[in-house]
Amino acid sequence: MKINHVFVSINAADFAAQSGWWTSLIGRRWDREPMPSCHEWELTERVLFQVLDSAEGHGRATLTMHVSDLDTEIARLAKVGIAVPEPVKIEGFETLRYAEFADPEGNTVGLLDGA
Repeated sequence: MKINHVFVSINAADFAAQSGWWTSLIGRRWDREPMPSCHEWELTERVLFQVLDSAEGHGRATLTMHVSDLDTEIARLAKVGIAVPEPVKIEGFETLRYAEFADPEGNTVGLLDGA
């Protein structure tokens, strides 16, 4: 199987609020609106993230993003009102750190840095 793209989708009961929250987290507005019920960000060349207008499925997703500088991102998020706990070191890795929090509808968001 050759995978061309990976789509990570968050289902939202409040589509406008979730889209706004994820815009703050990612630091920019969505790249595309392929349909009225979908806002889509191109996170990398092959990874696309979507907020979907779907009240039935909200609160059941996890998105983990590996970032270059976790401390810088946590500080940036604090400025836009998103609280992220202190990162923890992941055992078995030399420098890998992880911080986990939730979006307003209960979906798990993780940020990591290091290796």
